[in-house]
Amino acid sequence: MVGRFFLFAAWCALLWCLQVAPGLSRDAGAEADDIVWTAIIPDAFPHYVYTWRMSPDGSYREDGRDAASGRPIQATLSGHWRRDGAHMVLRQEGYPFVFDGLVVGNGYAGTLRLNGRPFSRFCAIKGEKPPERCGSEAGVAMMQRQD
Repeated sequence: MVGRFFLFAAWCALLWCLQVAPGLSRDAGAEADDIVWTAIIPDAFPHYVYTWRMSPDGSYREDGRDAASGRPIQATLSGHWRRDGAHMVLRQEGYPFVFDGLVVGNGYAGTLRLNGRPFSRFCAIKGEKPPERCGSEAGVAMMQRQD
């Protein structure tokens, strides 16, 4: 418990030191039309890349593809997202997956939950190109709170 508190305090200090841009406090309605995030989920689905097309109405569409071949791995999924400051949550419709993480600059990282339990870490960056890797440190994935 104390260890998690110190991780949380360290993360808050890091955000303060980086002087995170005021744009992080925008809500779903303030985002520009169809922001694209490209994500990897290294622990659970290491060979796939996911693209989220976020609409300002709080909905999103998700496509997945094989990283090596580029072939689709799933039908387009949909869901809803919300943002409170740097904290952003994506909930898939029809599936018990929830992406719970923090947005810092052009990056979004955190914990993918399945049925409310931690399932994998994930990371995403704005644009069509996926991140090269997610950090292996405990950091963000351990600090996420459950709603």
